[in-house]
Amino acid sequence: MSELERELGHLLEAAAGKPPAAQREHVLEALSSTLSKAFSLRPDELAILVLNRERTMLQFVYPFELAEGGRNTFPLTVPSLASRVIQTGRSVLMNAMRDVPHLGIYERIRIKETLPRGIQKLLAVAVNGPDGKPQAVIEISRRGKGPAEAGPDFRPEEQHLLERLAGAAAPVMIQAFGE
Repeated sequence: MSELERELGHLLEAAAGKPPAAQREHVLEALSSTLSKAFSLRPDELAILVLNRERTMLQFVYPFELAEGGRNTFPLTVPSLASRVIQTGRSVLMNAMRDVPHLGIYERIRIKETLPRGIQKLLAVAVNGPDGKPQAVIEISRRGKGPAEAGPDFRPEEQHLLERLAGAAAPVMIQAFGE
């Protein structure tokens, strides 16, 4: 187990026993803090989506600007990388997002005072429930006007790290967001 996984585990342990809303907020803050540090993310480069109980809709729960009011949901039938991760259970590593059809509308929303920037590179992994089925998706991205401005390509070892961190977070995340 890596130092990051241990650190995330300690942060998530603190969420146990809190009321549901506080638990959800604590889980999101722990993930945001750990993932931002692990991948040098800017405020608009992390998204967390949760699948509804009927397994038909994905809803943004982070960043808060996309989660507000629960209105940023979309059906799994819409072509998106998050939908693909939920449907297949497989991670997605994409270093040429301009070539991939995706829900670009969310790239136009201002997050934490940053100007909207296009997603150039994306890494998305499933958060599995106790039944082994994907229940949520964690997406990290690199944004900019073009690939060079966005920064380095994601590497397979970063994908494996994000998969391990998602696995470490899964039990507490599922508890916090399960209905």
